[in-house]
Amino acid sequence: MPRPRLPHLAALALSALLALVLVVEPASAVKRGDFKTCDQSGFCKRNRAFADRADEHPKDWASPYAIDRPAFVAGTYTAGVANALFPDIQFRLEVRFHADGVARVIMDEVNGLRQRYNEAAEWAVQTTPTLATDDGEFTVAITKDLSSITYANGRHEVRIEHQPVKVTFLRDGQPHIVLNERGLLNMEHFRVKSIPKEGDEQLVVQDPEHPEVETIIVKEEAFPGFLPPNDDTMWEESFAGKTDSKPKGPESLSLDITFPGYEHVYGIPQHASSLSLKQTRGGEGAYTDPYRLYNLDVFEYDTDSEMAIYGAIPLMKAHRAGSTVAVFHAVGSEAWIDITKAPTPKPVLSAFRKTQKPADSTDLGPAATTTTTHWMTESGILDLFIFLGPSPLTIFDQYTALTGRTPLPQLFAIAYHQCRWNYQSQTDVLDVQRRFDEADIPFDVIWLDIEYADEHQYMIWDRRNFPEPEVMQDKLAEKGRKLVAIVDPHIKRNPNLYIYKEAQDLDILSKTPDGKELEGWCWTGSSAWTDFFHPKSWDWWIGQFSFEKFKGSTKNLFVWNDMNEPSIFNGPEITMQKDAVHYGGWEHRDVHNIGGMIFQNLTAQGLVQREDPPKRPFVLTRAFYAGSQRFGAMWTGDNLGTWHHLASTIPMLLTNGIAGMTFSGADVGGFFGNPSEEMMVRWYQVGAFSPFFRAHGHIDTKRREPYLFGQPIQGYIRDAIRLRYKILPAMYTAFYEASLTGIPILRPQYVLFPDDAQGFAIDDQFYLGSTGLLVKPVVAEGATETSIYISDDQPYYHYATHEIHFGAATGGAHVKISAPLDSLPVLQRGGSIFPRRDLVRRSAILTWRDPITLVVAVDLAGKSATGSIYLDDGESYSNEKGEYVYRGFTLAPAEDGKNLVLQSRSLHAAQESVEQGVAAYNPTENAWARKISDVVVREIVILGLPSKPSCIKKAGGDVGLEFTWSDGVAATAGRRRGGKKASELVITDAGAPITADWDLVFDFGAACGVTPAVDHDAAFQSPECAAGQFRCQNVGHIPSCILRSRVNDGVCDPECCDGSDETDGKTECADRCKEIGASFRKAADEEARKRRVGSAVRKEYITFGVKEKARLEADVEQVAKDIAKLEAREQTAKAGLDIMETAEAGDTERKKSSVLYQQILEMQSAIKALRAHRANLEAHVSDLSSILSELSRDFNPNYQDMAVLGASRAFKDWQTANGVAEADVEEGEGDGIVQDAPPPPVETSGEADAKDYTDRELQALEDEDPLALIDSLSSRVAPATPAGIASIFKIEDYMPEAWRPKFDELKQQLLTILARTGIIHAPVPASTSDHPELVRARAAVSAITDEITTARKKLDDTNESLNKDWGRDWEWKKLDGTCVEKDLGEYTYSVCFFGEATQKSNSNHAKTNLGRFSSWSTSAEAGSDAYYEKHVYDNGQRCWNGPARSAKVDLICAPTNALLSVIEPEKCEYLFTVSTPAVCFPKAPEGVAKEEL
Repeated sequence: MPRPRLPHLAALALSALLALVLVVEPASAVKRGDFKTCDQSGFCKRNRAFADRADEHPKDWASPYAIDRPAFVAGTYTAGVANALFPDIQFRLEVRFHADGVARVIMDEVNGLRQRYNEAAEWAVQTTPTLATDDGEFTVAITKDLSSITYANGRHEVRIEHQPVKVTFLRDGQPHIVLNERGLLNMEHFRVKSIPKEGDEQLVVQDPEHPEVETIIVKEEAFPGFLPPNDDTMWEESFAGKTDSKPKGPESLSLDITFPGYEHVYGIPQHASSLSLKQTRGGEGAYTDPYRLYNLDVFEYDTDSEMAIYGAIPLMKAHRAGSTVAVFHAVGSEAWIDITKAPTPKPVLSAFRKTQKPADSTDLGPAATTTTTHWMTESGILDLFIFLGPSPLTIFDQYTALTGRTPLPQLFAIAYHQCRWNYQSQTDVLDVQRRFDEADIPFDVIWLDIEYADEHQYMIWDRRNFPEPEVMQDKLAEKGRKLVAIVDPHIKRNPNLYIYKEAQDLDILSKTPDGKELEGWCWTGSSAWTDFFHPKSWDWWIGQFSFEKFKGSTKNLFVWNDMNEPSIFNGPEITMQKDAVHYGGWEHRDVHNIGGMIFQNLTAQGLVQREDPPKRPFVLTRAFYAGSQRFGAMWTGDNLGTWHHLASTIPMLLTNGIAGMTFSGADVGGFFGNPSEEMMVRWYQVGAFSPFFRAHGHIDTKRREPYLFGQPIQGYIRDAIRLRYKILPAMYTAFYEASLTGIPILRPQYVLFPDDAQGFAIDDQFYLGSTGLLVKPVVAEGATETSIYISDDQPYYHYATHEIHFGAATGGAHVKISAPLDSLPVLQRGGSIFPRRDLVRRSAILTWRDPITLVVAVDLAGKSATGSIYLDDGESYSNEKGEYVYRGFTLAPAEDGKNLVLQSRSLHAAQESVEQGVAAYNPTENAWARKISDVVVREIVILGLPSKPSCIKKAGGDVGLEFTWSDGVAATAGRRRGGKKASELVITDAGAPITADWDLVFDFGAACGVTPAVDHDAAFQSPECAAGQFRCQNVGHIPSCILRSRVNDGVCDPECCDGSDETDGKTECADRCKEIGASFRKAADEEARKRRVGSAVRKEYITFGVKEKARLEADVEQVAKDIAKLEAREQTAKAGLDIMETAEAGDTERKKSSVLYQQILEMQSAIKALRAHRANLEAHVSDLSSILSELSRDFNPNYQDMAVLGASRAFKDWQTANGVAEADVEEGEGDGIVQDAPPPPVETSGEADAKDYTDRELQALEDEDPLALIDSLSSRVAPATPAGIASIFKIEDYMPEAWRPKFDELKQQLLTILARTGIIHAPVPASTSDHPELVRARAAVSAITDEITTARKKLDDTNESLNKDWGRDWEWKKLDGTCVEKDLGEYTYSVCFFGEATQKSNSNHAKTNLGRFSSWSTSAEAGSDAYYEKHVYDNGQRCWNGPARSAKVDLICAPTNALLSVIEPEKCEYLFTVSTPAVCFPKAPEGVAKEEL
């Protein structure tokens, strides 16, 4: 095969380098160039410049918009709005007043060229708001210049100034929200493209269809600066090589909204930014761009950034001491929001001081700073909801009443989820479950990313790796666990794919502007996207989740909706083109932010409707919009495993929560990267209190399941997860509260303490629901303590240590809390009662009958506390029928004023139930209450009591309860005693039913007799087992010890075949020991048989090894003797050669000084350099070929790999053109895109006939002895032929052939006589051919040296083999070079003992080296059985964007050598399981055998 020509090598290297440059990004930075800035977004740039002109000319600036024909009827204010610049363009303004006090401002173009998009609110709003239609509820005054309407029982007022338009919303006479105060209202009306008229300063608008009609507008001088200087980007816009056709022209909306006297604004998620939003146009720490709302797939997004990411909720809240207001702009298009702050105008400050406030007003007055915002949206109407508060709780309630509450999820959904891209197979999934259980770490859900789906065709299982998905789900369900599978919105454009064909038949796929099917690139390759705005798509998509359609799914499978921004790898900004067309003719630009919510909504409905009776759905979404909270959870997307991303998690979750999207979380550990152990612990601690708690990692990351970490890190992570399971009752209760009122689960400081200005910007700590827990996670590397801010003067108790800390009566206080790595700073506020379950089961649903623990943290007076708990079946909708338990706990002084009483009472939610259409609630007799009637509050811990009670007994009882008391600091002690352990009272066996009313009286007077507490756990502790374990006798089989937490958990544990682990009636477990014992013994007998056969084979291996060892030892001895003899011969030969060469030294020096000798040396140096260069070049070619071969086979078709796709195609073309390797890709394989034919080979002039020297030939030329070359000149070069007459007289040329020998003899005799007589002279010898003795001597020495070298190599090889570890008994020598292989469908894997492991593609036959044998087990003791039961192969071919491949081979005893299985638990790290007789070691003596499982 001809060697590669350099031009093609250069092309290959260039293509690879381009791929590297384009793909390998810094691990900590987003590709900002993929996404627009405001300056690159036409409408944002235009409207920002518009605002700049207003600020530059404040005195001359005027808004051309004015009110016309105002009227008020039946709760709605209406008016025409005219724009003086365009008098023929009409707008309509409405202000609607809702019964709950919310106002809605709507402005739209009237009778325009086309309708502006006006359906966003229909998607966001759950139910149409009820209007306050009774005119008697309003006070209306409309004059020529002003309209005033008072509403909401006279507390609210809107004042509408007519010219220019300005709308002010007041509460209690004070302005709180002002629209168009800066005059930035501008609704770009629909128009035809303008054509300038020469010689005319006026703007002429001409309709191409009616050229005779012209409209001349008012000259710009009337409103200087209001009109844009040109129409750049109005009719077409390009970004990153992609063009937006903008067929409708400009249609953006600009509006300024001012919050007078409000320094802090919150909301407008999603951004990786602070809770209190930053300025964007100057100021300390300000951003340079506006906050952007545009759902985008931004992987590795920046922290502390205004960039748009996955979700968009156009809700902004403003807060000051004692007052909260908000605006919600129902728009589905791209939006940008500038935020500026300035001193509050004096009239605002003075008006508050002068105005008399209502007695119940909480407003403490305007702050010194006012926030002004500028909202810029690309399309749509103005549809603005105004919330005037006054409290955060009011806003939560009103906003979620409008857009929907977060429904109560299934209990498993708020427990711990384990995910990664990707769990490779059914075996892998079940192995993860097994290892979690072995480590006693609970989890509820395991997740499958895109690789579960055949060719990423969602809802179609890859049956090679998931052959029995129903069995897998059943195995998880046996322990109360669920499975979540990803289903993305893109559909592979495969005509044989049923989903694609059905969508085509229904004509429900998104379209391009010319009406064709929109095609893009995503995980499935060439893809289409369902238009979920099309009504025909709704029932169709819901039906896809039926068990008949989603084959292999069960009721325990739930769904993850990813990539639903939508993400389109080759689209503008990695999303759908804005001029794509949806149902109704709406452009994608109008609805972009809404589509992801509809997708999640329909998926959730699919899960509800797949079974009867229905269960609550669980659907995780990445993209979201206002109202998405109604349909499931969200997560913060593709974050990084960095401390900055860890720290940004908390403000992001807080912001989502206050914007209604409270069921949220972040990927624990970060999606990208390999975080340190310290960071992993800290991230799990954050996750333990996140509403959605899921660990997830990219396919390129190291696997990080908690059980993989060594101690103590594994223990710290385990503690964090188990803490989550303990607090699940409180977390579930917080979800219930959110479902009633919309209050977030994680509550920022300002929500609980709305008057404390020092807490308004705090976003690194939060309160969990109404539990009283204040959480301040550690998010800084190396930190071992933290400072927690306390707003009030209550005592706060450390959740773990019970140390007490005190706040301050005024001004707040910062308290330092120790926070070593194993500690999460959590304080319980005085006055709260916290419910938890201390027994941690394998999954959440298994705890439903476990006892409750109450932790009572008494208040500053040492007498009071309150708390609550909500319980239901955790999965069905029976709670909506009143089947639940909702209890309130209260500690308060008794009527006598001396004692205390702890009460349990039903928190009757009748009113809330009626509002939600729920059946009447009976707190003790509903079905669920009856089912858990035997569940009790068992342990009660009371912290901070000033003194020890003398008796604690149930009201009406005669005998007291046993309790323990530990002295400590009382809640009444004051700040100087802070930092020490509080007093602690513990009732270990209260026995108070959770469903009943009861009173516990704490008597501080007379003593009483007590009933000894029952140690309930002691009944399950077996002396034969370790602490915390229960012994199953398993008569007929083998006794077993199991964890106490697995007793009475509703699971029939296989370790307890006698069923003794389930005795409380949750479930009945039959005694299966007889059949299991028989089966076990049968399997043991079969295993023993295999081991006997394998041991016999192993003995044969040992016999062979012993003989081989003896043979090698004999070889070593013999070769050593041979070398000694050769060395003696070499010494004698060298001595003779030295004598000859000394005599020849003079001639040698003469030759070395010749030009020929020097030129030979130079040529040899050149050959050496060229060989090195060629070797280096070939190594690069090999590396690049390996990389690109892997890319062409393995590349991930996400948008960061599009350059890789191009590089891999170029490589295939290069292979074909140069014949370097066969481009053997089957038709239809690969990316699915038609490729151009590869270029023909390039011929280089003069190369065709050049000899192609092998490396061995070049090596021989380099090694030639220059002197030998000179000496052999006469033998290598033919003598010159004499010219002219001399040749004619060569008699021998004319002599008969028979005479020639005799003639040559006579001729030689004559020449000898002439030389002796001096008549002629013999020539000087010119080569060693005239010195045969010297030549022979050199040859002899060289030959002996070669023999010695060969002998020594043989000796080294033999010694190496002798010294190699072939096993304790040399049993492995027999297997040296033996290979085993297995065809696993896509690949055939092979491993050769002591050789290499390989992976061969079954499609293109490309072979990948997975590593060469390097060692036995690296973790077991050398020489032990375990040491020889593992082979390690490493330094294989390097993965693309990953490490060098490696493999570990687990060896198990069997009669034959066979490759049983191969998995890839980590990227590029393979695990082989191989059977072999070589590890059939002798069994341990009978006395050593284990007696227990």
